[in-house]
Amino acid sequence: MSDTPGRSLPRRQALRITATVGVSAVLGGGLLRAALERAGLHRVRQTRTQMGTLVTISAVHPDAEAARMMVASTFDEIERLESLLSRHRVGTPVWSLNETGVVRAPPRELLEVVRKGIDYWALTAGAFDMTIAPLLNLYYSSFAETGVAPPREEIQRALALVGSEHVRVSDGEIAFEKAGMAVTLDGIAKGYIVDRAVEVLRKRGAERVLVNAGGDMASAGEALGGDAWRIALQDPRVPDGSLGVVRLQGESVATSGDYMQFLTPDMSLHHILDPRTGSSPEHTSGVSVVAPSAMAADALSTATLVLGPGEGMELLDRLDGIEGMIITKDQTVLRSRGLGRYTA
Repeated sequence: MSDTPGRSLPRRQALRITATVGVSAVLGGGLLRAALERAGLHRVRQTRTQMGTLVTISAVHPDAEAARMMVASTFDEIERLESLLSRHRVGTPVWSLNETGVVRAPPRELLEVVRKGIDYWALTAGAFDMTIAPLLNLYYSSFAETGVAPPREEIQRALALVGSEHVRVSDGEIAFEKAGMAVTLDGIAKGYIVDRAVEVLRKRGAERVLVNAGGDMASAGEALGGDAWRIALQDPRVPDGSLGVVRLQGESVATSGDYMQFLTPDMSLHHILDPRTGSSPEHTSGVSVVAPSAMAADALSTATLVLGPGEGMELLDRLDGIEGMIITKDQTVLRSRGLGRYTA
């Protein structure tokens, strides 16, 4: 579920796993297998392309065949949810909403995500806004056709269609108050789907789980040996660089950055746009957020990047159970007060 313009743009994972099942990265595959065997466990790890990115599911279970079946059925659930929540697939409820301005008898999953999107819009004073789609579409079309940003007057017209306060939601209908509005759930639905994937695996008996969808990660249970899942946070300017490691034992983490889908070589314009100004933020190059759910981490990492070092850090520090790291354009690294609880 990726917002991708008409031309190919550079993209790389925002997060990467530096240790598998809690075992230090210096251990080779043979040592990992031996550790699992001693514990009477089997690890199944599969990667597929879903939601416009690579999705990797790692599950540890005493029965290898049962684990493989769990992972396969979880990918089926991811596919089902993507068929409901993607705006890029013709015929999905979100596609229909954007085409006609209304969707009746919406599936409960779409209702849940849209309602949470409105909640995050209110929580972040509009920094997170799923109705940003007309503005994104304008930028992508302009760069695909002319190679440059759209004129300011066109940006202003698109901004007039942005605002989650103009989305009406009831159990029987989701509708826009303005013709031409559209939503993109890419900043929240991927996290929602990752959370659901973890839920499916846990309900089917997996005790230790890590799901990584292009940098949106959710964990469940301890890693092997009682250790935490160890996740390296990507350096925005060094492809193989890390700005530290967070340890997850049931928490989630997500990263937003100017380097993921950029429109200009200097990364001054990219796929994250400020819903209030119509331009990409000038102050921040990356944000990583640790949260109880991948959906929260997904939405809040985007909002924090829009808000920037001052307002963004205030947001992270005032929300219970939320911690994060902000990297400014000059590559200054700022950490929320409680992030140390998760760092290795």
